Amino acid sequence: MTLRVYDLQTELTRLCTLKAGQTPNVDKLMPTINWSGNEFGIGDFFQSEVTGNINIATAGTHAFRLTSDDGSRLRIDGTTVVNHDGLHSPTPAEGSVNLTPGYHALRIDHFDNAGGQQVTLEWRPPGASAFTVVPNSVLSTDAGVVRVTAPGRKECEGGADSPGDGIPLTGVHPGYTLTNLRPNGFEPQVSAMDWLPDGRLAIATWGGSDNELGEVHLLSGVTGNTDPSRVTTQRIASGLKEPMGIKYVDGKLYVSEKDGLTELNDTNGDGVTDNYRTVATWPFGGNFHEFAFGLLYKDGFFYLNLSVSINYGGATTDPQPAPNRGTTIKVNKATGAVSYVAGGLRTPHGIGWGPDGDIFVTDNQGGWLPSSKLLHIKQDRFFNHYMNPDGPFDSRPVTQPVLWLPQNEIANSPVNPVQLTAGPFAGQMVFGDVTYGGLQRAYLEKVNGEYQGAVFRMTQGLEAGVSRISLGPDGAIYTGGIGAGGNWGQPGKLSHGLQKLTPNGTNAFDILAMRAIDGGFELEYTQPLSTATVQDLAAKYQVQQWRYVPTADYGGPKVDQQTLSVTSATPSADRRKVTLKLAGLQAGRVVHVRSPRPFAPSPVRRCGAPRPGTRSTRSSARPVRPGTTRPRPRACPAARGSTPTTPVTRAPGSSTGTGPRAPPRRSP
Repeated sequence: MTLRVYDLQTELTRLCTLKAGQTPNVDKLMPTINWSGNEFGIGDFFQSEVTGNINIATAGTHAFRLTSDDGSRLRIDGTTVVNHDGLHSPTPAEGSVNLTPGYHALRIDHFDNAGGQQVTLEWRPPGASAFTVVPNSVLSTDAGVVRVTAPGRKECEGGADSPGDGIPLTGVHPGYTLTNLRPNGFEPQVSAMDWLPDGRLAIATWGGSDNELGEVHLLSGVTGNTDPSRVTTQRIASGLKEPMGIKYVDGKLYVSEKDGLTELNDTNGDGVTDNYRTVATWPFGGNFHEFAFGLLYKDGFFYLNLSVSINYGGATTDPQPAPNRGTTIKVNKATGAVSYVAGGLRTPHGIGWGPDGDIFVTDNQGGWLPSSKLLHIKQDRFFNHYMNPDGPFDSRPVTQPVLWLPQNEIANSPVNPVQLTAGPFAGQMVFGDVTYGGLQRAYLEKVNGEYQGAVFRMTQGLEAGVSRISLGPDGAIYTGGIGAGGNWGQPGKLSHGLQKLTPNGTNAFDILAMRAIDGGFELEYTQPLSTATVQDLAAKYQVQQWRYVPTADYGGPKVDQQTLSVTSATPSADRRKVTLKLAGLQAGRVVHVRSPRPFAPSPVRRCGAPRPGTRSTRSSARPVRPGTTRPRPRACPAARGSTPTTPVTRAPGSSTGTGPRAPPRRSP
């Protein structure tokens, strides 16, 4: 069975609902369910979950006895069999269920407040006279799982939390129409996307196992007003080694495989690749985690990222089996020569063009990364992930991220960033996430030549965790889905997917931007704040700051976390901007701002009665044609502006300019 433990660091009286997507502090394989101490890895104030399957040999009524300290709950196939919640010593509780032969999903939720810990599961199957511990021979769980853990405090959902405000969104942004693009039976684990001049979409599929290799498919009929019945697919390449990038250049498709760059050629004109030409190779040691992420092209060079080798469990392999991994590289298209652009990366899953035509990369939490982050790539930069032997840039000073992406709060496994070119968020960047799911939006500003900014939740409601996004020729955001065992995939979603989000002209209420100013921030909204919202405005904002301390350990907690006092909150004359002044704002901190309620724009009608400090999300959707959803016409504008934002400010109190909005300096 799989045991996962979450360190809550607060008193508990009953089982709570854990905030979705959090990485556990402990994740391990256990032979049976009979634990009373060190097995949990945490002393007090934690919640654990036990998941797996039970194989039933004989049909009939099965009795179960669950002994726990403190509360617990047993569910089989989603039905509660034993509810033993609340504070108590290690006492038993019993329940029975009628089961058919075969495998059944089994789950135990358990919490410990203080004192001793215990979870023991016994059963009395048909024909048995006494309870015994459920034996290992009938228990199973997922195999081949990378058991990733992360330190730090985990959180339960609170009474003031609502989708998009304290917990992840659940629906589609009302400013977009969601369209499914997969014909019946087509289930791609999308690992790369690019466009042909004729409007066809080229996708690569992952093929992440010994029994399944990567492929390339060409899709027609995906742009414009469409649905799955109008989409056609053609497989044009196969046998690829986990391709994670694809690019169309000068009439040919190129893919980045784990060990090299491959050109796809159709020499006999039948539309299928029959010649796979190796353009370049790069260091590759055979580790499962040595990916070649993304593929950009500009002025005769391809650009992509190489991830490092890791062990099962997430620790960086020491020593690395191949040199110079954890880098952004460029490849000469004509000669295949490989050169190194930047280093100190771990799992740089996403690469894309951003402001000024520069390269931006997302890197995933792990060793030397207490949280995921968005990076601005420049020649010779080092981004703090050390390894043995040293990489080509390890001796260089550390370049700070553009954005820290607080783990499991707004990101977990972020992928390629894309810069929007139209609409209210033109110029801003969006990126998907394999495990947290959906899309997040980043507003960036340049201060003294370096980027910083804010990140906002943007949308959920997609069919799978997002592995790749692409801006299509029709202006839609195309999303490719993926998922695998363990916690690499969005819980409850498919392990494959292909959809698009098309702007529909709805002016949803949202935070448009968050800018650093001397002593605080300026928040800009897409619509004016209501009269009710601006009353006693300063008292309604909630602000926290913290920093991260990278270490060789996997992940890391928030350090020096503080609640900041809002000394003033001044709305502009049109009530679309609010200037926040904060006491105690420090350099080099991540700052989380929670916007106030009620949060209806003025003068439109407000739906419901949202509470101060929470957010009402009106993102319900209904089908309008096969494969398509859109917001209900009668729904009020969604209050997406109350999404918590997470800007990085490096020296918010240091003025370097003149006028009312002097920008901050970078701290060392």
